[in-house]
Amino acid sequence: MLLHVDRTCKPPNATWDEKDKRARCSLRRALLRSLRAMNALPRQPRDREPSSAISSATAPAMLVLGGSGVIGSAVCRHFARHGWNVIVHYHTNRAAADAVLRVIEEHGRRGEVFQADVGDPASVHAMFDLMQHAWPGLDACVWAVGRAVNRVTVRLTPSEWDGMMRANLTGLFLCLQRAGEIFSKQRGGAVTVVGSLTGELGRAGHAAYAACKAGAVGFVKSAAREFGNVNVRVNAVFPGWHPSPLAGAAFPGPDDLDDHVLGRTPSLDDVADVIYRLTTARDISGQIYNVDNRLW
Repeated sequence: MLLHVDRTCKPPNATWDEKDKRARCSLRRALLRSLRAMNALPRQPRDREPSSAISSATAPAMLVLGGSGVIGSAVCRHFARHGWNVIVHYHTNRAAADAVLRVIEEHGRRGEVFQADVGDPASVHAMFDLMQHAWPGLDACVWAVGRAVNRVTVRLTPSEWDGMMRANLTGLFLCLQRAGEIFSKQRGGAVTVVGSLTGELGRAGHAAYAACKAGAVGFVKSAAREFGNVNVRVNAVFPGWHPSPLAGAAFPGPDDLDDHVLGRTPSLDDVADVIYRLTTARDISGQIYNVDNRLW
């Protein structure tokens, strides 16, 4: 049902005294609140990025899945600097998640840490249930989870393959499903998925990882189509190489960057900034951005 509410307090060709005017305006505001509570009116999108002057009680909130990792923690810090409250997810590294939380609070933002094994449906649902109880709203979600086993196909075990799929692809499905439900009900939100160019180009010794990341691209594009009619944006970025446990010994050295036209890998600050700008852009969805200088 579509309802139109006149946003003026005075109807055409009518006059009333100041007391009546205040009463009518109060009634109109009450009606608007009731309509929004019934989801008859969509949640108003944020036209401007939040200011650090905004209190943490009214600042937008976002969830970073994999927030204890190298890229995830950079994203947490960047959003906090721009005035966002940040929920930090971790799997096993609680100390790293707590360190990120301290930085968020140093920026005057509210933060909280939640644990979950993203490949386990019960664990994911428990985390989202606790989060929704503790946090009244969610405006954005960034997926920065990654697991890699560097092994050629003939030596890759079925359990290693299953573990990679569970963490990198099934986990993405489970978390986007729950976040999508939240955003759909409020008719607004954004999901940004940290993918990998390996899913497009392939790489020897990374068959399982490439398969997961290629699947994530198809999932992002499909989800963007499904959620578009409820004003939920879904995009992905390829962050390039960064020194991390995920990259491990596969991280390229200075003599191995011939495929990078600038001869260098991207900075974490650049990657976090692109993720921030993409997540807060109101009219972009279903897009895949490569955030380094390789051609594909």
